[in-house]
Amino acid sequence: MLRIERQKKCFTRLEQPSCADASITERYGLQEFIFNSAEPFFAELGQKLFVIGQEVQPSEVVQDRVDLLALDPNGNAVVIELKRGNNKLQLLQAVAYAGMIAKWKPEDFLSLLSQERSDKLVDFLDVDTIEINREQRILLIAEAYDYEVLVGAEWLHNKFDVDILCCRISLATDAASGTEYLSCTYVFPAPELAHQAVPRRAPISLPARWEDWDDALSRVPNTAEADYFKSELAKGRDSYLLKRILRYRIAGRRRFEISAKNSHAFGWQAGRFKDDEKFWAGRISDLDSVKPVADGRSLRFFLTTAKDFSEFQKAVTQDLLNTDWTQDSAGSPVEDDGTEEVGKGARASSNL
Repeated sequence: MLRIERQKKCFTRLEQPSCADASITERYGLQEFIFNSAEPFFAELGQKLFVIGQEVQPSEVVQDRVDLLALDPNGNAVVIELKRGNNKLQLLQAVAYAGMIAKWKPEDFLSLLSQERSDKLVDFLDVDTIEINREQRILLIAEAYDYEVLVGAEWLHNKFDVDILCCRISLATDAASGTEYLSCTYVFPAPELAHQAVPRRAPISLPARWEDWDDALSRVPNTAEADYFKSELAKGRDSYLLKRILRYRIAGRRRFEISAKNSHAFGWQAGRFKDDEKFWAGRISDLDSVKPVADGRSLRFFLTTAKDFSEFQKAVTQDLLNTDWTQDSAGSPVEDDGTEEVGKGARASSNL
């Protein structure tokens, strides 16, 4: 890295110590720096990532831990492995971790987050939380790479469409001011291709199903459902067009979502309160739809008639405002995909 000397009209080369020379350790130095400044660091790489945690245990059958685990806007899991210097095992570790992470359910990621960070993740994602971990990516960060690592990454990427990025970091110090700098450069794929290096089978973003809410609701044959959604949207209700979802908060926490289907709205209650099944069974027409989900930490139900929607609106904006919640959901509500069992979760050393 060069310093520009405008008055002298020349460049001065900055010193370039290694992380070891600069007393920057791998876990408690480099990893912490990235974790504490994730947004600007990954922006420097042209990446937009939401860090789920550091030192994340990918499986209960191993004691190894992923340095950093993140999600991209498409919900793809990103396994990030850091090395001070270089290490021939870096790629093997990352591939093994990605294989373990591939077995995770969306709820396993959400279980590592506080409710506040779960809400931030929902805002970060371009997809719904049910889309989390459809694909996995690998991001290697190191000061140097052995030939075996780079040729292995190239083979996995070209032969099997594995999304792998290798980034080289280097330090620079300005002796005059004592300021330290970090530069980041892609070494695989070629820098010109790095920002486009995504699996060919993975879309950059999900295509829009409808142009706007009017278009989305015009395809809902249940007029009571469509009319309710239009009324709530006119009031400025928090919404997610891609999945036709309305969101409701109580005491600042997202507690309810309803998603527009053809014949009914699918409702999700994040968390539990005393006698909540009986509460909803006494207010909506489809009694059989009221069921505990997510290992009993949440509740789902269907809204079909105009009376159902009226009762729901009254409940979430009036009747339940002072409710004592006996149990919190582990994450943000998701659409019903026919799977009610939530994974056992995973563990991270960081308190997020």
